Amino acid sequence: MGSSLDLLYVLQPIVIIAATTGLLAFYYRRRLLTAPVLSISLLAYVLAIGGKVVFQLVVPAPTGTWAAGAYYGGQTAVLEVGLAYLFARYSIERRGLRIDNAPAYGAALAFWENGFLLGLLSLPGLLVVVGAGGDGLPAGSFGQVATLVALGTLERVSSVLAHFSWGILVVVAAATRQVRYLAVAVPMGLVDFLVPFAPGLGLVEFEGLIFLLSVLCLLVTYLLTKDEWPSFWGGTPAPPPAVPYRYLASPVPPPVAPPVPTAGSPGEDRSQCPTCGAVFEAPSSLFLPHLGSLVLRKCPACGRRSFMPSHVEAPVTWPGRNPPLR
Repeated sequence: MGSSLDLLYVLQPIVIIAATTGLLAFYYRRRLLTAPVLSISLLAYVLAIGGKVVFQLVVPAPTGTWAAGAYYGGQTAVLEVGLAYLFARYSIERRGLRIDNAPAYGAALAFWENGFLLGLLSLPGLLVVVGAGGDGLPAGSFGQVATLVALGTLERVSSVLAHFSWGILVVVAAATRQVRYLAVAVPMGLVDFLVPFAPGLGLVEFEGLIFLLSVLCLLVTYLLTKDEWPSFWGGTPAPPPAVPYRYLASPVPPPVAPPVPTAGSPGEDRSQCPTCGAVFEAPSSLFLPHLGSLVLRKCPACGRRSFMPSHVEAPVTWPGRNPPLR
């Protein structure tokens, strides 16, 4: 068993896992985090990381500091931001992603990198290292170890802010077809340009600079979207624009009185059975098996279980309710 100070290193992934999971929970409670948002953001992130691995195997990193900065920053800007935009655009056209989902999409991108890859997946290995004696972990006094943990946590917070910011902007760019939002989002990925400069700057100065740039990304995103989409930031919805978007009528729901939910059955979703064609309402849940926008349900009309479309706009033809799968 290693020194008790080694346990401090476990705090960093735990804090980031809790923070990013809490962010997802916040948008889930606001009904903005959906299964398509999670799946599309995961696919975009996995392909971006895979693309980075392949690129770095094929193209070696240059030796010059400036060239290496362009090498790493360009990969993040093109692959992470670019693929996030392409998948957001595809999901808006084919999977029902709405511009209202933009903050949830950014939160999901931040979670996959920080809460999942560098949090949940790295925590077991870190616990094994600590339990085996802490070999490989930086040693020092309590103040030195605490400083390293704090700076490491600050680095993850910076990453969360950057992913959250460009995640919002790529969805807005995809929904409105306005290139200016994408033109602002892509340079945010260049924050990795500074990675080769870290040894010359010093750890505290480097992490502080990255954090300031990430806060700047969030500030720019806020200033670009606060007037037209104040609901992103907890404000009241803005009036619809004079010219509707191609893939979204307006940044706010149309002025139609919402249906009164049935007591005891919140979160209804409407599905259509591909076998008998019955349209029925059933409780929505993130925990049901999904294939894109298809949800595994049992049809109350014919009794068959299959993947069927959700969020169907056709009128209800079967009055029964289907309980969630267990």
